[in-house]
Amino acid sequence: MAITPYHDDVVQYGDVQAEAGPSTPSYDPEALALAPHHLLTAFPGLNVCAPMVRYSKLPFRALVSRYDSHINFTPMILAKEFSRSQGARDAEMSTNQWERGTYDLTPGVAEASASAQRLLEHKGKSREADGDGMTSGEQRREAAADEAKARSKRIRVRGAVVTQFASSTPKPLADACELVANTVDGVDLNCGCPQKWAYDEELGCYLLRKPEIVRDMVRAVKARLGEDFCVSVKIRVDEDLQLTDQLVRTALHAGASILTIHGRTRHQASTHPVNLDAIKFAVDAANSCGFRTSRGSKGGAAAQFADGGSGGLVPCVANGDVWTLDEAIEWRRRTGASGAMSARGLLANPALFAGYDKTPAEAVSLFTTLATNWSLHTALTHRHLAYMLESSFENRSEAIHFNSLNSVPAIHDWLGENGYLGGSLGRTHFDPLADFFGYRQPSKIADPLRIDEMLRGFGVVAV
Repeated sequence: MAITPYHDDVVQYGDVQAEAGPSTPSYDPEALALAPHHLLTAFPGLNVCAPMVRYSKLPFRALVSRYDSHINFTPMILAKEFSRSQGARDAEMSTNQWERGTYDLTPGVAEASASAQRLLEHKGKSREADGDGMTSGEQRREAAADEAKARSKRIRVRGAVVTQFASSTPKPLADACELVANTVDGVDLNCGCPQKWAYDEELGCYLLRKPEIVRDMVRAVKARLGEDFCVSVKIRVDEDLQLTDQLVRTALHAGASILTIHGRTRHQASTHPVNLDAIKFAVDAANSCGFRTSRGSKGGAAAQFADGGSGGLVPCVANGDVWTLDEAIEWRRRTGASGAMSARGLLANPALFAGYDKTPAEAVSLFTTLATNWSLHTALTHRHLAYMLESSFENRSEAIHFNSLNSVPAIHDWLGENGYLGGSLGRTHFDPLADFFGYRQPSKIADPLRIDEMLRGFGVVAV
């Protein structure tokens, strides 16, 4: 179903108010669809939602996609259990056609997204001296002309979904990746989870000093799914950066399509400042490899963004302490990464990549609708809402009261009384944000599909 915008609007990006113009609606099946590594290469300056245990499930991914999160990761899934158990597949993975956002992106510039461009433009203009001789009307006309020129260069592009797996052996990982290959845009190998249980199971950070195991797993997935399938690797930096260099080079030479670097070591807690210099070291190591083993082009509209397998630098994503759009832009600039990934920042403010300084009411309403219709566990819905609303509570007692709510009706009553639900906002669609931006929407949200249902649609039976 193609969805057409029918009027312009004004949006607020933190302290930046700008004309949105005919921005792209989130659900557009006719948008250009690119693999995640193609997206990052063709449109630098992209935003990424991190894999978060329990939290980055379907309703949350759909929410952040509406606010300029271009590539979204599922929670970490254990590959061995996923590949052999239908129960694990039903519990861990669901998706539908609505969760990928659609964006107007500009190729060939440092920051491809419209929200980042508006913020940078606003900051640039704020530094200019007043009294340049232009009337307010002339300034508005010049701004409109600049926006029209920028808009003419933008391309409507679909976002991407990546499933993250944890594994220490090649075959279970390849089996699990094969099960999701027709329903997501790429897969990711977790080499960064610092939790003790994962390390004891030889997962996550255990792999940081086992480059040969990472190599074998990347090769196994590529052999099973084809060289042009996106296989991402997410790592943490090592205390000994020479070991990081070795891991990066080994993963990329094995065929990794994307490298995501968390700027902390295995032993550093989230309270420790992220090391951007270490991320830059890893990015430089990736760039010095000088090639991608295979990239490929399947032709069609996406062909202009692929190179037929002749090579190219592997795009990198910087991860750690991204709490604002400003920081996402700065992290990319300082590290040379093509993308910036956020976890805790998005939990607190799912709209941060769109420039909001705190969670807007429309996002709370939309998430509540998605979580209810797509059967997200009540306790998990409650925790998400508590994170989103934390900066909006007037005092500690209000936060304690909200955290004490223990039923869906109680949560909905509180949200309604405080103006967060669609009805109290005067919205008429199931998606209050879509109504806010003026897009006609279908009257019913499609139900999420479990992975085995999707596989049967492709003629595959999982055993």
